[in-house]
Amino acid sequence: MKRWHLTNRILAVAGVAGISMMGMAVADGHHRDSHVNVITQAVTEGTADNALQGEPMTYLIDFQDPDESRRWRAINDNVMGGISQGGMRVEAGVGVFSGETSLANNGGFASVRRDPEAFDLSDAPGLGLQVRGDGRTYQLRLYTDQLPQGAAYRASFQPAVGEWQRVAFSWRDFEPMFRGRLLEGIPPIDPAGVDQVGLMIVDRQAGPFRLEVARLETL
Repeated sequence: MKRWHLTNRILAVAGVAGISMMGMAVADGHHRDSHVNVITQAVTEGTADNALQGEPMTYLIDFQDPDESRRWRAINDNVMGGISQGGMRVEAGVGVFSGETSLANNGGFASVRRDPEAFDLSDAPGLGLQVRGDGRTYQLRLYTDQLPQGAAYRASFQPAVGEWQRVAFSWRDFEPMFRGRLLEGIPPIDPAGVDQVGLMIVDRQAGPFRLEVARLETL
């Protein structure tokens, strides 16, 4: 199991506020699930440059790595006949998940998934994302061998428009989902088994989207 080591943490903290986010009724492919309450913590950040400086911290994915952009692939609603578009690229050391969602042909989602990686998260209490959003709701998705193929543990979050924020997730925030349905009888996520991560937008809205990601880190 590969262990990742300490590197630069995101920025001097400007302020901390606990926020409660209501995950919107969302689809994962074909169906829609019920509302989900996700409690996260947002830290307002200044600029992208600031968000890439600060104290050392254990991290998993850092888009300053020149090879990182090649590790992501798009999975959009064209797999079911939709016409939404989305993908991941890197701009100045920041990952940009962007595109445009369309509700045509019963579609409405765009997603990206990173190549599998043998993460070792057994000692971590949760995960943190350093992001700047556009006001729309996104999902952080985790994949393990606890779930059938295509299913994921997901948590929803809605970063404020135009501000760098740190969104923190505990493991209990993640629910097992398959095609928009909550899976029954599935145990809580086992952090030691996480071997793939992804991002998705599926908020019943049509239009352009843009989520900037500085890094994914352990809490």
